[in-house]
Amino acid sequence: MIRLARSADVGSIRELAVECIVAGIPANREATPEEVRAYCAHAYENLDEMLVERNFVILVEEQSLAEGKLITGYLMLDFGHVEPSTGENQCFIVDLAVRPDKRGRFATHRLIKKASQLAAARGLKYLVGMVSSSNDRTIKLGLKALDFEVERVQIVRRCT
Repeated sequence: MIRLARSADVGSIRELAVECIVAGIPANREATPEEVRAYCAHAYENLDEMLVERNFVILVEEQSLAEGKLITGYLMLDFGHVEPSTGENQCFIVDLAVRPDKRGRFATHRLIKKASQLAAARGLKYLVGMVSSSNDRTIKLGLKALDFEVERVQIVRRCT
């Protein structure tokens, strides 16, 4: 089941973010997984405050278990994002994570579908996100199964 996140979900979302963030580390970066996890934990310290912002939404996929409910994935969305080259309003994917043991079960498909519906309901034409070029799994899924297109390529140069 896909639903909007509640303040009671923040702890579970933060834990899942810290667990999954390492999949998005670009291959050419020097930060260690431990450093990236610490950065992520700090960045999402105020997640409960972010939830009350009008243009920030977290969708969660929840699974019912005998002992309660389990958040199996989430999708953080910024509905107030503007494409810098055109000035068009768009919905930006801030972060996406699915529990490793739940991957391959179409959670990302369901989250993206719901995000697209919410964006369209707000009058937005575009759902955009950034993916590390070394994150082959997400790139393949986005381009083949989720109908995303490559629109922009970020380049990086070492300065030292």
